[in-house]
Amino acid sequence: MILKTQARKNLIDFAQVLDRGYQANWHHKLIANKLQEAYHKVLRGERVRIIIEVPPRHGKSDISTIKFPAWVLGKNPELPVIVVAYAQDLANDFGLATKDLVNTNNYKLVFNKTRLRADSRAKAKWNTEQKGGYTAVGVGGPITGRGFKLGIIDDPIKNRAEADSEVVRESIWKWYKSTFLTREDGNGAVIVIMTRWHDDDLVGRILQGEDASEWERIRFPAIAEEDEKFRKKGDALWEARFPLEVLNNRKRDLGPYEWSALYQQNPVDEEAQEFKQSWIKTRTMKEAEKLYSRCFVTIDPADALTDKSDYIGMVINHVDKENKWNLEAYRVKVNSMDLISLMFKIYKDTRFEKIGIEEGAYNNAIKPFLDEEMRKRNTFFTVVALKHQQQNKLLRIRGLIPRYASGSIFHLEGLCSDLEEELVRFPRGVHDDVLDSLAYQLQISESPLSAEAMKQTKPALPYYSDRDVAF
Repeated sequence: MILKTQARKNLIDFAQVLDRGYQANWHHKLIANKLQEAYHKVLRGERVRIIIEVPPRHGKSDISTIKFPAWVLGKNPELPVIVVAYAQDLANDFGLATKDLVNTNNYKLVFNKTRLRADSRAKAKWNTEQKGGYTAVGVGGPITGRGFKLGIIDDPIKNRAEADSEVVRESIWKWYKSTFLTREDGNGAVIVIMTRWHDDDLVGRILQGEDASEWERIRFPAIAEEDEKFRKKGDALWEARFPLEVLNNRKRDLGPYEWSALYQQNPVDEEAQEFKQSWIKTRTMKEAEKLYSRCFVTIDPADALTDKSDYIGMVINHVDKENKWNLEAYRVKVNSMDLISLMFKIYKDTRFEKIGIEEGAYNNAIKPFLDEEMRKRNTFFTVVALKHQQQNKLLRIRGLIPRYASGSIFHLEGLCSDLEEELVRFPRGVHDDVLDSLAYQLQISESPLSAEAMKQTKPALPYYSDRDVAF
Protein backbone atom coordinates (compact mmCIF):
# COMPACT_ATOMS: atom_id res chain seq x y z
CA MET A 1 0.00 0.00 0.00
CA ILE A 2 2.82 2.41 0.89
CA LEU A 3 4.56 1.68 -2.42
CA LYS A 4 1.35 2.27 -4.38
CA THR A 5 0.74 5.55 -2.55
CA GLN A 6 4.29 6.72 -3.23
CA ALA A 7 4.06 5.66 -6.89
CA ARG A 8 0.87 7.70 -7.33
CA LYS A 9 2.52 10.68 -5.68
CA ASN A 10 6.05 10.62 -7.09
CA LEU A 11 7.20 9.91 -10.63
CA ILE A 12 10.52 8.40 -9.57
CA ASP A 13 8.75 5.95 -7.21
CA PHE A 14 6.31 5.13 -10.02
CA ALA A 15 9.26 4.31 -12.28
CA GLN A 16 10.75 1.96 -9.71
CA VAL A 17 7.46 0.23 -8.88
CA LEU A 18 6.55 -0.33 -12.54
CA ASP A 19 10.09 -1.34 -13.53
CA ARG A 20 11.79 -3.43 -10.87
CA GLY A 21 15.11 -3.21 -12.70
CA TYR A 22 15.04 0.60 -12.90
CA GLN A 23 18.21 2.18 -11.51
CA ALA A 24 17.65 5.80 -10.59
CA ASN A 25 20.69 8.05 -10.53
CA TRP A 26 20.52 11.49 -8.92
CA HIS A 27 19.93 13.16 -12.31
CA HIS A 28 16.90 10.95 -12.97
CA LYS A 29 15.44 12.00 -9.63
CA LEU A 30 16.04 15.66 -10.39
CA ILE A 31 14.40 15.35 -13.82
CA ALA A 32 11.47 13.48 -12.30
CA ASN A 33 10.94 16.21 -9.71
CA LYS A 34 10.95 18.90 -12.41
CA LEU A 35 8.45 16.96 -14.51
CA GLN A 36 6.17 16.50 -11.48
CA GLU A 37 6.28 20.24 -10.84
CA ALA A 38 5.41 20.85 -14.48
CA TYR A 39 2.34 18.61 -14.23
CA HIS A 40 1.03 20.37 -11.13
CA LYS A 41 1.61 23.80 -12.69
CA VAL A 42 -0.45 22.78 -15.71
CA LEU A 43 -3.28 21.73 -13.41
CA ARG A 44 -3.15 25.23 -11.89
CA GLY A 45 -3.45 26.76 -15.36
CA GLU A 46 0.18 27.86 -15.61
CA ARG A 47 2.31 27.82 -18.74
CA VAL A 48 5.40 25.61 -18.48
CA ARG A 49 8.51 25.53 -20.67
CA ILE A 50 11.41 23.14 -19.92
CA ILE A 51 14.54 22.15 -21.83
CA ILE A 52 16.37 18.97 -20.77
CA GLU A 53 19.83 18.40 -22.29
CA VAL A 54 21.30 14.98 -21.51
CA PRO A 55 24.00 12.82 -23.21
CA PRO A 56 23.06 9.72 -25.21
CA ARG A 57 22.05 6.56 -23.30
CA HIS A 58 21.72 8.40 -19.97
CA GLY A 59 18.04 7.60 -19.43
CA LYS A 60 16.40 10.81 -20.60
CA SER A 61 13.76 9.20 -22.83
CA ASP A 62 12.87 6.41 -20.43
CA ILE A 63 11.89 8.68 -17.54
CA SER A 64 10.68 11.69 -19.54
CA THR A 65 9.08 10.35 -22.71
CA ILE A 66 7.85 6.89 -21.72
CA LYS A 67 7.18 6.79 -17.98
CA PHE A 68 6.14 10.42 -17.42
CA PRO A 69 3.15 10.38 -19.85
CA ALA A 70 1.98 7.09 -18.29
CA TRP A 71 2.18 8.62 -14.80
CA VAL A 72 0.36 11.79 -15.94
CA LEU A 73 -2.48 9.80 -17.54
CA GLY A 74 -2.73 7.68 -14.43
CA LYS A 75 -3.24 10.75 -12.29
CA ASN A 76 -5.42 12.54 -14.82
CA PRO A 77 -6.84 10.27 -17.56
CA GLU A 78 -8.63 13.22 -19.19
CA LEU A 79 -5.38 14.94 -20.16
CA PRO A 80 -4.31 15.08 -23.85
CA VAL A 81 -0.65 14.24 -24.51
CA ILE A 82 1.44 14.62 -27.67
CA VAL A 83 4.94 13.14 -28.02
CA VAL A 84 7.24 14.03 -30.92
CA ALA A 85 10.36 12.21 -32.16
CA TYR A 86 12.58 12.70 -35.20
CA ALA A 87 10.71 10.01 -37.18
CA GLN A 88 7.37 8.22 -37.02
CA ASP A 89 9.04 4.85 -36.39
CA LEU A 90 10.66 6.13 -33.20
CA ALA A 91 7.43 7.89 -32.21
CA ASN A 92 5.65 4.53 -32.62
CA ASP A 93 8.20 2.93 -30.31
CA PHE A 94 7.61 5.59 -27.66
CA GLY A 95 3.84 5.22 -28.01
CA LEU A 96 3.93 1.44 -27.74
CA ALA A 97 6.26 1.50 -24.71
CA THR A 98 3.95 3.88 -22.84
CA LYS A 99 0.84 1.95 -23.89
CA ASP A 100 2.36 -1.35 -22.73
CA LEU A 101 3.15 0.28 -19.38
CA VAL A 102 -0.47 1.43 -18.97
CA ASN A 103 -1.68 -2.10 -19.71
CA THR A 104 0.44 -3.81 -17.02
CA ASN A 105 -1.12 -5.23 -13.88
CA ASN A 106 1.18 -3.15 -11.67
CA TYR A 107 -0.02 0.02 -13.39
CA LYS A 108 -3.64 -0.97 -12.81
CA LEU A 109 -2.88 -1.54 -9.13
CA VAL A 110 -1.32 1.92 -8.80
CA PHE A 111 -3.92 3.74 -10.90
CA ASN A 112 -7.20 1.85 -10.74
CA LYS A 113 -9.26 4.35 -12.75
CA THR A 114 -7.19 4.87 -15.91
CA ARG A 115 -8.02 2.36 -18.63
CA LEU A 116 -7.54 2.38 -22.38
CA ARG A 117 -10.57 2.40 -24.59
CA ALA A 118 -11.30 -0.99 -26.12
CA ASP A 119 -10.76 0.32 -29.65
CA SER A 120 -7.28 1.74 -28.87
CA ARG A 121 -5.20 -0.65 -30.92
CA ALA A 122 -2.69 1.71 -32.60
CA LYS A 123 0.82 2.16 -31.22
CA ALA A 124 1.00 5.90 -31.72
CA LYS A 125 -2.58 7.05 -31.16
CA TRP A 126 -4.76 5.79 -28.34
CA ASN A 127 -7.33 7.08 -25.88
CA THR A 128 -8.40 6.51 -22.31
CA GLU A 129 -11.98 5.72 -21.33
CA GLN A 130 -12.13 9.20 -19.80
CA LYS A 131 -11.49 10.80 -23.23
CA GLY A 132 -7.90 11.66 -22.54
CA GLY A 133 -5.48 10.70 -25.26
CA TYR A 134 -1.96 10.03 -26.42
CA THR A 135 -0.55 10.86 -29.83
CA ALA A 136 3.02 10.16 -30.97
CA VAL A 137 4.24 11.68 -34.23
CA GLY A 138 7.44 12.25 -36.16
CA VAL A 139 8.66 15.80 -36.76
CA GLY A 140 6.75 17.21 -39.70
CA GLY A 141 3.90 14.75 -39.27
CA PRO A 142 0.23 15.75 -39.07
CA ILE A 143 -1.42 16.38 -35.69
CA THR A 144 -4.53 18.13 -36.98
CA GLY A 145 -7.45 17.64 -34.61
CA ARG A 146 -5.20 16.62 -31.71
CA GLY A 147 -4.41 19.05 -28.91
CA PHE A 148 -2.18 18.78 -25.86
CA LYS A 149 -1.81 19.91 -22.31
CA LEU A 150 1.49 18.04 -22.19
CA GLY A 151 3.68 18.25 -25.28
CA ILE A 152 7.04 16.44 -25.33
CA ILE A 153 9.61 16.77 -28.11
CA ASP A 154 12.33 14.15 -27.72
CA ASP A 155 15.40 14.48 -29.97
CA PRO A 156 13.87 15.94 -33.15
CA ILE A 157 17.22 15.57 -34.99
CA LYS A 158 18.23 12.12 -36.17
CA ASN A 159 21.94 12.43 -36.91
CA ARG A 160 24.86 14.69 -37.78
CA ALA A 161 23.82 15.03 -41.43
CA GLU A 162 20.44 16.44 -40.40
CA ALA A 163 22.00 18.65 -37.75
CA ASP A 164 24.39 20.19 -40.27
CA SER A 165 21.64 20.80 -42.83
CA GLU A 166 20.27 24.34 -42.61
CA VAL A 167 17.28 23.17 -44.66
CA VAL A 168 16.44 20.44 -42.10
CA ARG A 169 16.95 22.77 -39.13
CA GLU A 170 14.69 25.40 -40.70
CA SER A 171 12.06 22.77 -41.51
CA ILE A 172 12.00 21.56 -37.89
CA TRP A 173 11.72 25.12 -36.63
CA LYS A 174 8.83 25.98 -38.95
CA TRP A 175 6.95 22.81 -37.99
CA TYR A 176 7.51 23.55 -34.30
CA LYS A 177 6.21 27.12 -34.65
CA SER A 178 3.36 26.65 -37.14
CA THR A 179 2.10 23.15 -36.29
CA PHE A 180 3.23 21.87 -32.90
CA LEU A 181 2.70 25.02 -30.82
CA THR A 182 -0.70 25.65 -32.37
CA ARG A 183 -1.95 22.38 -30.83
CA GLU A 184 -1.36 23.59 -27.26
CA ASP A 185 -4.70 23.69 -25.45
CA GLY A 186 -4.59 26.91 -23.45
CA ASN A 187 -1.68 27.00 -21.03
CA GLY A 188 0.15 23.68 -21.13
CA ALA A 189 3.62 22.23 -20.72
CA VAL A 190 6.14 22.05 -23.57
CA ILE A 191 9.16 19.92 -22.75
CA VAL A 192 12.04 19.69 -25.20
CA ILE A 193 14.47 16.85 -24.51
CA MET A 194 17.65 16.80 -26.58
CA THR A 195 21.11 15.56 -27.06
CA ARG A 196 22.60 18.71 -28.53
CA TRP A 197 23.90 18.62 -32.10
CA HIS A 198 24.32 22.18 -33.29
CA ASP A 199 24.26 25.76 -32.01
CA ASP A 200 21.35 26.36 -34.37
CA ASP A 201 19.30 23.27 -33.47
CA LEU A 202 15.81 23.55 -31.97
CA VAL A 203 17.11 24.28 -28.47
CA GLY A 204 19.59 26.80 -29.86
CA ARG A 205 16.82 28.68 -31.65
CA ILE A 206 14.53 28.59 -28.62
CA LEU A 207 17.29 30.06 -26.44
CA GLN A 208 17.82 32.84 -28.98
CA GLY A 209 14.09 33.58 -29.19
CA GLU A 210 12.06 36.37 -27.64
CA ASP A 211 10.57 34.05 -24.99
CA ALA A 212 13.91 32.49 -23.99
CA SER A 213 13.50 33.78 -20.41
CA GLU A 214 10.39 31.59 -19.98
CA TRP A 215 12.36 28.38 -20.43
CA GLU A 216 13.88 26.46 -17.56
CA ARG A 217 17.04 24.79 -18.81
CA ILE A 218 18.23 21.55 -17.19
CA ARG A 219 21.65 20.77 -18.66
CA PHE A 220 23.78 17.78 -17.68
CA PRO A 221 27.24 17.44 -19.29
CA ALA A 222 28.57 13.87 -19.22
CA ILE A 223 31.59 15.20 -17.31
CA ALA A 224 30.96 18.14 -14.97
CA GLU A 225 32.59 21.36 -16.14
CA GLU A 226 32.22 23.02 -12.72
CA ASP A 227 31.14 22.09 -9.22
CA GLU A 228 27.44 21.26 -9.12
CA LYS A 229 24.98 20.45 -6.35
CA PHE A 230 25.34 16.69 -6.73
CA ARG A 231 28.87 16.32 -8.13
CA LYS A 232 32.23 18.00 -8.39
CA LYS A 233 34.00 19.37 -11.43
CA GLY A 234 35.38 16.47 -13.48
CA ASP A 235 32.90 13.89 -12.15
CA ALA A 236 30.86 11.64 -14.44
CA LEU A 237 27.10 12.20 -14.68
CA TRP A 238 26.17 8.52 -14.18
CA GLU A 239 29.23 6.90 -12.66
CA ALA A 240 27.59 3.49 -12.18
CA ARG A 241 26.73 3.19 -15.88
CA PHE A 242 29.27 5.43 -17.59
CA PRO A 243 32.41 5.79 -15.43
CA LEU A 244 35.09 8.30 -16.38
CA GLU A 245 37.21 5.64 -18.08
CA VAL A 246 34.35 4.84 -20.46
CA LEU A 247 33.60 8.52 -21.07
CA ASN A 248 37.23 9.36 -21.77
CA ASN A 249 37.45 6.49 -24.26
CA ARG A 250 34.27 7.77 -25.92
CA LYS A 251 35.73 11.26 -25.99
CA ARG A 252 38.86 10.01 -27.72
CA ASP A 253 36.83 7.97 -30.22
CA LEU A 254 34.44 10.79 -31.14
CA GLY A 255 36.89 13.69 -31.25
CA PRO A 256 36.39 17.09 -29.64
CA TYR A 257 33.64 18.37 -31.93
CA GLU A 258 31.17 15.51 -31.50
CA TRP A 259 32.11 15.02 -27.85
CA SER A 260 31.45 18.65 -26.96
CA ALA A 261 28.06 18.66 -28.69
CA LEU A 262 26.64 15.24 -27.87
CA TYR A 263 28.12 14.55 -24.45
CA GLN A 264 28.81 17.98 -22.98
CA GLN A 265 25.66 19.59 -24.47
CA ASN A 266 27.87 22.35 -25.80
CA PRO A 267 27.69 22.37 -29.60
CA VAL A 268 30.20 24.32 -31.61
CA ASP A 269 29.18 26.42 -34.59
CA GLU A 270 31.82 25.39 -37.14
CA GLU A 271 31.44 28.63 -39.07
CA ALA A 272 32.24 30.62 -35.93
CA GLN A 273 35.23 28.47 -34.96
CA GLU A 274 38.53 30.33 -35.01
CA PHE A 275 40.46 27.06 -35.16
CA LYS A 276 38.74 24.96 -37.81
CA GLN A 277 38.17 21.27 -37.28
CA SER A 278 39.78 20.55 -40.65
CA TRP A 279 43.05 22.11 -39.46
CA ILE A 280 43.58 19.45 -36.79
CA LYS A 281 45.99 16.98 -38.39
CA THR A 282 47.35 13.91 -36.65
CA ARG A 283 50.34 11.62 -36.90
CA THR A 284 50.85 8.27 -35.27
CA MET A 285 53.76 7.80 -32.94
CA LYS A 286 55.37 5.42 -35.47
CA GLU A 287 55.23 8.08 -38.18
CA ALA A 288 56.67 10.72 -35.90
CA GLU A 289 59.47 8.47 -34.64
CA LYS A 290 60.97 8.47 -38.14
CA LEU A 291 61.44 12.23 -38.11
CA TYR A 292 64.61 13.95 -37.01
CA SER A 293 63.47 16.68 -34.69
CA ARG A 294 64.34 19.24 -32.06
CA CYS A 295 62.34 19.23 -28.86
CA PHE A 296 60.99 22.22 -26.94
CA VAL A 297 58.67 22.15 -23.93
CA THR A 298 56.41 24.90 -22.61
CA ILE A 299 54.49 25.08 -19.34
CA ASP A 300 51.78 27.53 -18.36
CA PRO A 301 51.18 27.16 -14.60
CA ALA A 302 48.98 30.28 -14.49
CA ASP A 303 47.50 30.29 -10.97
CA ALA A 304 47.45 26.52 -10.68
CA LEU A 305 50.33 26.33 -8.20
CA THR A 306 48.37 28.36 -5.66
CA ASP A 307 44.83 27.35 -6.63
CA LYS A 308 44.43 23.56 -6.56
CA SER A 309 41.30 23.72 -8.72
CA ASP A 310 43.27 25.09 -11.70
CA TYR A 311 45.12 23.13 -14.35
CA ILE A 312 48.65 23.46 -15.69
CA GLY A 313 49.03 23.39 -19.46
CA MET A 314 51.88 21.20 -20.78
CA VAL A 315 53.15 21.06 -24.38
CA ILE A 316 55.98 18.90 -25.77
CA ASN A 317 56.83 20.05 -29.27
CA HIS A 318 59.04 18.18 -31.75
CA VAL A 319 60.03 20.45 -34.61
CA ASP A 320 60.84 18.17 -37.55
CA LYS A 321 63.11 18.71 -40.54
CA GLU A 322 60.28 20.39 -42.49
CA ASN A 323 59.71 22.88 -39.66
CA LYS A 324 56.44 21.22 -38.71
CA TRP A 325 55.39 20.88 -35.09
CA ASN A 326 54.54 17.45 -33.69
CA LEU A 327 52.74 17.87 -30.40
CA GLU A 328 51.87 16.10 -27.21
CA ALA A 329 49.73 18.42 -25.09
CA TYR A 330 47.62 18.00 -22.00
CA ARG A 331 46.38 19.46 -18.72
CA VAL A 332 47.57 18.29 -15.32
CA LYS A 333 47.05 19.20 -11.66
CA VAL A 334 50.27 19.15 -9.58
CA ASN A 335 51.96 21.22 -6.89
CA SER A 336 55.32 22.96 -7.35
CA MET A 337 57.52 20.05 -6.29
CA ASP A 338 55.57 17.50 -8.32
CA LEU A 339 55.81 19.80 -11.32
CA ILE A 340 59.57 19.90 -10.94
CA SER A 341 59.69 16.09 -10.81
CA LEU A 342 57.55 15.98 -13.93
CA MET A 343 59.98 18.30 -15.71
CA PHE A 344 62.86 15.92 -14.98
CA LYS A 345 60.83 12.98 -16.24
CA ILE A 346 60.04 14.78 -19.50
CA TYR A 347 63.72 15.69 -19.88
CA LYS A 348 64.72 12.06 -19.37
CA ASP A 349 62.19 10.95 -22.00
CA THR A 350 62.84 13.62 -24.61
CA ARG A 351 66.18 15.42 -23.95
CA PHE A 352 64.47 18.68 -24.86
CA GLU A 353 66.70 21.62 -25.77
CA LYS A 354 64.74 24.18 -23.79
CA ILE A 355 61.82 24.29 -21.43
CA GLY A 356 59.84 27.51 -21.18
CA ILE A 357 57.83 28.48 -18.11
CA GLU A 358 55.69 31.57 -17.62
CA GLU A 359 57.94 34.14 -15.96
CA GLY A 360 55.89 35.02 -12.88
CA ALA A 361 55.24 31.43 -11.81
CA TYR A 362 58.83 30.43 -12.59
CA ASN A 363 60.46 33.18 -10.51
CA ASN A 364 58.01 33.04 -7.63
CA ALA A 365 57.30 29.34 -7.17
CA ILE A 366 59.71 27.17 -9.15
CA LYS A 367 63.22 28.57 -9.78
CA PRO A 368 64.82 28.22 -6.30
CA PHE A 369 63.58 24.64 -5.89
CA LEU A 370 64.43 23.69 -9.48
CA ASP A 371 68.00 25.02 -9.16
CA GLU A 372 68.51 22.98 -5.99
CA GLU A 373 67.02 19.85 -7.56
CA MET A 374 69.29 20.18 -10.62
CA ARG A 375 72.33 20.20 -8.32
CA LYS A 376 71.05 17.20 -6.35
CA ARG A 377 70.36 15.14 -9.47
CA ASN A 378 73.40 16.47 -11.35
CA THR A 379 71.07 17.03 -14.27
CA PHE A 380 70.93 20.48 -15.85
CA PHE A 381 68.72 21.78 -18.63
CA THR A 382 67.97 25.18 -20.10
CA VAL A 383 64.97 27.02 -18.70
CA VAL A 384 63.52 30.08 -20.41
CA ALA A 385 61.34 32.48 -18.43
CA LEU A 386 58.50 33.23 -20.84
CA LYS A 387 57.17 36.75 -21.01
CA HIS A 388 53.64 37.61 -22.03
CA GLN A 389 54.98 40.99 -23.20
CA GLN A 390 51.81 42.79 -22.11
CA GLN A 391 49.95 40.93 -24.81
CA ASN A 392 46.40 39.76 -24.19
CA LYS A 393 46.11 35.96 -23.81
CA LEU A 394 43.56 35.71 -26.64
CA LEU A 395 45.93 37.55 -28.99
CA ARG A 396 48.79 35.23 -28.02
CA ILE A 397 46.66 32.18 -28.78
CA ARG A 398 45.44 33.63 -32.08
CA GLY A 399 49.09 33.83 -33.09
CA LEU A 400 48.84 30.04 -33.63
CA ILE A 401 46.18 30.36 -36.33
CA PRO A 402 48.61 30.81 -39.28
CA ARG A 403 50.54 27.68 -38.29
CA TYR A 404 47.38 25.59 -37.98
CA ALA A 405 45.86 27.01 -41.16
CA SER A 406 49.00 26.21 -43.17
CA GLY A 407 49.06 22.57 -42.03
CA SER A 408 52.26 23.07 -40.06
CA ILE A 409 51.06 21.49 -36.82
CA PHE A 410 50.44 17.79 -36.19
CA HIS A 411 48.94 16.23 -33.07
CA LEU A 412 50.44 12.95 -31.94
CA GLU A 413 47.55 10.53 -32.11
CA GLY A 414 45.79 10.05 -28.79
CA LEU A 415 48.03 12.52 -26.95
CA CYS A 416 46.30 15.85 -27.57
CA SER A 417 42.69 15.36 -26.48
CA ASP A 418 42.78 18.25 -23.98
CA LEU A 419 44.29 20.56 -26.58
CA GLU A 420 41.71 19.58 -29.21
CA GLU A 421 38.87 20.22 -26.79
CA GLU A 422 40.21 23.73 -26.15
CA LEU A 423 40.78 24.44 -29.84
CA VAL A 424 37.20 23.82 -30.95
CA ARG A 425 35.76 25.86 -28.06
CA PHE A 426 38.14 28.83 -28.29
CA PRO A 427 37.56 31.55 -27.20
CA ARG A 428 34.41 30.50 -25.29
CA GLY A 429 35.72 27.29 -23.77
CA VAL A 430 35.93 26.46 -20.09
CA HIS A 431 39.69 25.88 -20.34
CA ASP A 432 42.52 27.43 -22.34
CA ASP A 433 45.50 26.29 -20.26
CA VAL A 434 46.99 24.03 -22.94
CA LEU A 435 46.34 26.55 -25.72
CA ASP A 436 48.13 29.25 -23.75
CA SER A 437 51.06 26.92 -23.17
CA LEU A 438 51.15 26.11 -26.89
CA ALA A 439 51.11 29.81 -27.77
CA TYR A 440 54.32 30.20 -25.76
CA GLN A 441 55.97 27.78 -28.22
CA LEU A 442 56.03 30.71 -30.64
CA GLN A 443 58.63 32.27 -28.35
CA ILE A 444 61.04 29.36 -27.86
CA SER A 445 60.69 26.80 -30.65
CA GLU A 446 63.40 27.08 -33.29
CA SER A 447 63.71 26.08 -36.93
CA PRO A 448 65.21 22.73 -37.96
CA LEU A 449 68.92 22.18 -37.79
CA SER A 450 71.05 22.36 -40.88
CA ALA A 451 71.25 19.24 -43.04
CA GLU A 452 74.73 18.45 -41.71
CA ALA A 453 73.69 18.88 -38.09
CA MET A 454 70.53 16.89 -38.72
CA LYS A 455 72.63 13.84 -39.62
CA GLN A 456 74.14 13.97 -36.15
CA THR A 457 70.75 14.18 -34.45
CA LYS A 458 68.78 11.13 -33.40
CA PRO A 459 64.99 11.08 -33.46
CA ALA A 460 63.68 11.80 -29.98
CA LEU A 461 60.03 11.46 -29.13
CA PRO A 462 58.35 10.81 -25.81
CA TYR A 463 56.77 7.55 -24.88
CA TYR A 464 54.60 9.60 -22.62
CA SER A 465 50.84 9.86 -22.30
CA ASP A 466 48.42 12.45 -20.96
CA ARG A 467 46.88 9.56 -19.03
CA ASP A 468 50.22 8.64 -17.39
CA VAL A 469 51.62 11.47 -15.35
CA ALA A 470 53.36 9.39 -12.71
CA PHE A 471 56.82 10.58 -11.84
